[in-house]
Amino acid sequence: MKDTTKKIPTKKKNSINVVKHNSLINIKSDEAFTVSQKKLVCHLIANIKPKEVDFSIKEVALKDLGFIDDNMQNYTWFRKEFLQLLKMPFIIPNDGGWTNWFSYLKYEKGIIKYSFDPRLKPFLLELKGNFTMYNLDNVLNLKTNYAITLFELLMKNIGIGKLKMEIEEFMKIMNLPNYPNGELKRYLTRIQKEIIENTIINFSFEFVKQGAKAKYI
Repeated sequence: MKDTTKKIPTKKKNSINVVKHNSLINIKSDEAFTVSQKKLVCHLIANIKPKEVDFSIKEVALKDLGFIDDNMQNYTWFRKEFLQLLKMPFIIPNDGGWTNWFSYLKYEKGIIKYSFDPRLKPFLLELKGNFTMYNLDNVLNLKTNYAITLFELLMKNIGIGKLKMEIEEFMKIMNLPNYPNGELKRYLTRIQKEIIENTIINFSFEFVKQGAKAKYI
């Protein structure tokens, strides 16, 4: 995959950036995160102040989150969607233990109160290197969790210029079903269009054969 950068086409411009250690890029639970859950996490990470050294309980109004959903006024639906994150642990990078994004999460009457899990401090606070940073608008403009996952993977590796991995590994990172290559190509083409139209990334992709079968992307 080759990538370049371009201007973000967005109606509402945010000046805040998502900054997280590369170990947290494409982190996943046994159950795939939804697009709303991914956007919520990205938005709250973007609101971490550069000089923060610890996590405290903060709050944000749903109407201020900046992303649009058909269920935006369905507070019951959002409560279930967000609180589900507490039931979706993932492995702590370089540790092997399990944690959640949040140690505290409460959703009531359109207000989210939250605190990130303290075990994530090395991956979200006072980062000096080995991190990925991008403007929040990039993910707010995307409409699928797969597009967000691929966008973050590309941003993590943007300095490489060309990224090559086994198709099997790529599909695990993307949490995609076991598509045949033809169907996978058609699906990725739709994701590619979504990313190019809505983020700073412009990229192409191709399958590379090993013998008669496509082995790499």
